[in-house]
Amino acid sequence: MPEARQDGRSVADAAEEVVRKLRGVQAVRVETDDAGAIRVVHILGGPDRSPKVIAVDVVSALAAELGLQLEARQVRVAAQQRTDQEAPPEQLRLKFVGLTVSALRSAADVKVHLEEQGLMYEGIATGPNAARNRLDLVAEATLRAIEQYLRAQGLFVLDGVTTSTVGTREVAVVVVSLAGREEETLAGSSLVREDPREAVVRAILNATNRPVSWLLGR
Repeated sequence: MPEARQDGRSVADAAEEVVRKLRGVQAVRVETDDAGAIRVVHILGGPDRSPKVIAVDVVSALAAELGLQLEARQVRVAAQQRTDQEAPPEQLRLKFVGLTVSALRSAADVKVHLEEQGLMYEGIATGPNAARNRLDLVAEATLRAIEQYLRAQGLFVLDGVTTSTVGTREVAVVVVSLAGREEETLAGSSLVREDPREAVVRAILNATNRPVSWLLGR
């Protein structure tokens, strides 16, 4: 059976051209089946990005650029190791710098701004303007800002957020799932000083700062 085509090129050639441009990709080879459909994407990744983040980028890029829908298990990334001479960079610390909430009738928009090394990253979440939903929106907006920094989508899933009294202090607690072949559950907390919404942002950062550093190869 003849190989499928994309704009006069084989699907494999078109996919390799898209993937080769992604950050952290050193080499790529697309394996197809007898019908010309993609079976597996083999990638050699650089030491500056983790295999999980590269795989997420590949799936997203092929869907956006070529309309190809792949599963994460079809992307196999071999990571290139750092040499002994290369010192590992300092651990990432995204900083919370701003939160804005706007409400119009029954809908609310939440924007969270994070900063790292002078660059700003904005996350936005929209949903019902209900008291029980406001902390969820803050947490979602924070996760979207982190994903903007990572240049990835759908990487984090909010499992839950709440505030609880421990002793005499109020604490914000969040639980987040890190998507991937082997889903990982993350948890974070932060004392509520004045605004519980700001405590939720800091709890999300507490849960994700180490995994984000790891995802970046730091």
